[in-house]
Amino acid sequence: MTFSSATEQALDRWISPRTWDSLTHTDAAKFFQFVSQYQKDHGFFMDEGLMRDSIKQAVITKGHPFGQPQAEFVHKCVALARNVLDFLSATGR
Repeated sequence: MTFSSATEQALDRWISPRTWDSLTHTDAAKFFQFVSQYQKDHGFFMDEGLMRDSIKQAVITKGHPFGQPQAEFVHKCVALARNVLDFLSATGR
């Protein structure tokens, strides 16, 4: 999946800290900023499989561990992102 540079930067801000997969308040905010930027740049359509693969590759490139817990976390985040995009689309935001 090819992201715009702004979406790529938002993804990088989310996954840069080692705590990226904890969804603490700060990490959750960075995740939602990534989803918001994705919507602004790419619209409401998202291929969930490609999104999961893109996040996984970005995490591995950062040198963070990526095992089963992180894979499950990414799966949940992408499902949440899909719900956010659906909400934004349905409410005209």
